Amino acid sequence: MRPMKKLDPANQLLLSKLADGRFHSGEELGEILSLSRASISKRMAELRRLGLDIFSVKGKGYRLAHPLSLLDEERLKASLGEHLALWSEVGSTNDVLKAEKAPPNGAVVLAECQTAGRGRRGQNWVSPFGAHLYFSLFWQMDSRHAALQGLSLVAGVAVANAINATLGDAVRLKWPNDIYHNGRKLGGILVELVGQANGPVNIIIGVGLNVAMPLDAARQVDQPWTDLQQIYNRLVDRTELANQVISRLRDALATFSEKGLAAFVDDWNRLDCFWGQAVVLKNEQSQQVGICRGIESDGALLLEAGGQVSRIYGGELSMRSHDGITG
Repeated sequence: MRPMKKLDPANQLLLSKLADGRFHSGEELGEILSLSRASISKRMAELRRLGLDIFSVKGKGYRLAHPLSLLDEERLKASLGEHLALWSEVGSTNDVLKAEKAPPNGAVVLAECQTAGRGRRGQNWVSPFGAHLYFSLFWQMDSRHAALQGLSLVAGVAVANAINATLGDAVRLKWPNDIYHNGRKLGGILVELVGQANGPVNIIIGVGLNVAMPLDAARQVDQPWTDLQQIYNRLVDRTELANQVISRLRDALATFSEKGLAAFVDDWNRLDCFWGQAVVLKNEQSQQVGICRGIESDGALLLEAGGQVSRIYGGELSMRSHDGITG
C-alpha cells in the first residue's frame, strides 16, 4: 500500500493562508511562519509538487490560481466523531481503510488527494489536491443484506439526497452507482466486500465527488463530467459537504441493515436520471435497447422492450438518441 502523508504544520498553515485565492507577499507569509523568504520559496515548491497551481508576481507575492475549500479535521470530528482520519495524500482511501484492524461501523478515511484513486472496474479516478471529495466508510452487516448491487444503490441515494438537501435539488442517479447532473458524471461509488458468504461481511464504500475541477485534472477525464461549483455556481464548503454526505450515508446503512433495499426503491426511482427514457444497456456479450423503468427491491434494473420487462443485474447504461448513443 502506498504511504499516507500529512502536510507538516508549517506547510498546512501556509496553504490555509493561500486558500483564499488572493495574493500574499513573501514577507507577510514569512512573518506568520517565522521563516525567511528563501524558506517560503522552498515550501511553495513543495506545495506545487502536490499539483497545486501556485504562481508568483514580483511586488505582489504568491497566490493560488483558484481559491480552495480545505477540509477541516476539527470540524469533521466535532460533527462525525473521533473515528475519522484525514490525510493530505494517500494512494486510495479504500485501501487505507481496508488496512485498519477492526474499525467500528461508520469509521471514515478522507484525503485531500489520492495518487491511486480508482473507480469501477479498476478505472483511474482523477483525484487532485483539495479539489474534490474523496472518502471511504467502513460498515459491517449480516451477509443476507450485503449484495454489492444493493449497497451501491443505497449509497447513491444517500449521497444524492445529501447534496440536494445541502446545496439545492439538482443531482440525480445513473444505475448502478454514478452521481449525475444533466447527462454528465458528478461522482461515483466503489463498494468492496470482505468476508465469508455465511457470516458477517466487512464493507468498504468509497465515494468520489467532483467539487471544483482544475483545468489540468479535467484533461485527464475521458468522459463528460461536471462538478458542484459549475452546477451551483459558487464555492462549496467541502467540510460541510463531507459532514452531510457521511452522516446521511451512515444513517442509510443503518436502515439498510434493518430493512434492506426495499426501503430505498422509491427514493432511487425518483432520482433516476434515465427514468422513462430510451436507453442502451451494454455488457460484454451483447446490448439491449429499451425504456428504463427504474429498479426493483433486489436492485435489478427494469428495462422495457416490445411490451416485455427484463430484469438486468449488470452492464453499462447509456442514453439512446435518434442518431445513436449519448453518455
